[in-house]
Amino acid sequence: MIEKIKDINPSIPGMLIVQLLYLIVGEALIICIAKTPFKPAIGFVAGVAYAVFSTFHMSLRIRKVVYGGANTSITFILGYVIRLIVMLVMFSVLYVFDLGDLLFAILGMFSMKVAAYIQPFTDKLINKIKKGR
Repeated sequence: MIEKIKDINPSIPGMLIVQLLYLIVGEALIICIAKTPFKPAIGFVAGVAYAVFSTFHMSLRIRKVVYGGANTSITFILGYVIRLIVMLVMFSVLYVFDLGDLLFAILGMFSMKVAAYIQPFTDKLINKIKKGR
């Protein structure tokens, strides 16, 4: 499975590790700090889940343009619209059914940014671990 993910984009496994760590640390902080952690925790998980979805979706769109010869503008704009619709649906579900906190969903979505910035360091770490085996 990891090889299939690397085939899409070799940086995705490192990003997923960072997003998982972001989720664990964020949930631990929410549980420790919040008076009622249920809604913030659900919102945070929803935001991180959206970030994981966006990571895969963007990588597949880039792959389609680079290797599939798709029209760049149309592919990227359509991809943006799809991600925007998914985000609006997620926010709507959280708000209408009063399931999770929208602010914490936005904080969860930042896991993708954190993962993208830390990804070069995680790749180096993963390569060192592989060489040590």
